[in-house]
Amino acid sequence: MKKEQFLLIIVAIILVSAIVLRAVQLFDKQKIEDENLTPIAVSEQAPLVSTTTDKTNEVDINIAEPVATSTVPVVSIFQPLAAAVISSPLEVLGQAPGNWFFEATLPVKLLAADGEIIVAHYAEAQSDWMTEDLVPFKATLGFTTTATSGYLIISKDNPSGLPENDASFQIPVNF
Repeated sequence: MKKEQFLLIIVAIILVSAIVLRAVQLFDKQKIEDENLTPIAVSEQAPLVSTTTDKTNEVDINIAEPVATSTVPVVSIFQPLAAAVISSPLEVLGQAPGNWFFEATLPVKLLAADGEIIVAHYAEAQSDWMTEDLVPFKATLGFTTTATSGYLIISKDNPSGLPENDASFQIPVNF
C-alpha cells in the first residue's frame, strides 16, 4: 500500500511540474511576441515606410511618419532619394549599423507597390563592418519591371532566422 501511495505522489509531482513548465513556456512566448512589434527605423529622409511579413509571406506595407525610437538603429539611404524616379541599373548608397551586416553584406530588395519582389540582392560594406557604428554600403541592382512605383528595402542580415533579430528600412521609389 505504501508503494502505491509513493508512486501516486511521484506521478502527481511530475504532472504538476509539467503543467507549471508549460505555463512558463506560454508566458515567455507571449512576452516575446509582445516585444516583436515592428520597429520603424529613422532616416533624415521622409516619408518613412515600415514593413511586416506574416506567416503566409504576404507583405503588408504601412506608410508612417518619421518616428525616432531608442531601440532602432538609424539607417540612411543617400541614393536613391525617397520618391525618386529610378531605372536599371540602380546604384544604392547608404549607411547602416555594423550589426545589420553579416560577412560584410546585407540584403537589399526592390518591391513593386503590390509587394511583388522585382529584384533581391545584397549590399556590400564599404568599410569595416565589425562595429556598432554606421557603416557605408553600396549595391547595384539590375532589374526590369512594368510597375510604376514600389519600395527599396534595406534589411538587417539575420542568419539566425530569429524574428527578434529582424529589422528593415524602406523608402518609396518610382519607376
